Amino acid sequence: MESKIIFILAACLGLAVPGGFAQDMTHVSGMVTTFQSLPLNRVTVSASKSGEEAITDIDGKFVVLVCNKDILRFTAAGFKDKKIRLRSDNILIADLTFVEKRKNIDAAVRNNHISEEALLRAISATSVPASRDYTKYKSIYDLIASEFYNLRVRGNEIVNTKIRSFDRNPRVLLVVDDRIVGDIAFVDPEYIQSIEFIDDVRATLYGVQGANGIIKITLK
Repeated sequence: MESKIIFILAACLGLAVPGGFAQDMTHVSGMVTTFQSLPLNRVTVSASKSGEEAITDIDGKFVVLVCNKDILRFTAAGFKDKKIRLRSDNILIADLTFVEKRKNIDAAVRNNHISEEALLRAISATSVPASRDYTKYKSIYDLIASEFYNLRVRGNEIVNTKIRSFDRNPRVLLVVDDRIVGDIAFVDPEYIQSIEFIDDVRATLYGVQGANGIIKITLK
């Protein structure tokens, strides 16, 4: 412990380098978030010059001892590392970018950075498709058959053609205005704000029901 303190003082005061100039030590406080607002827990915050580290709390907050013009590095499983060079202020917010892969969701949750539910909802919220005009289609089934290559219409069911297992029903989950429904025959293309087929990590928000993918419809 004593040797670490001596090393930090030497680095910050410039004693380790001949002709080094004195540098002030201070505490920097801040918050680590993702998706611009969600706090991240247990993120490692490392100061390159002082050699000090801190871990964010459940609210994403941290305090770390740094040298003048230090560089902070933020690391968390499932997120891109981020570096910030300190300036005159001693309060900062670092927003980390999530790398959208299933394994990264598992890593982020396993390391207690964020809850799975909060992360999946944030991913889903940032993936809303742009509004389009669907009035040229006679029915919702005509729309789906024309717009989505991997989907087929069978009566009032929508199936995923990529599912080729005799033991597994390929029917996709139907969601209208964030509510699971059994049939979408009532949906008029004229009143659709957006429609998308989800078969990536966002589908896990619906558990096993979303295993074959999800048709998500938002009405005007």
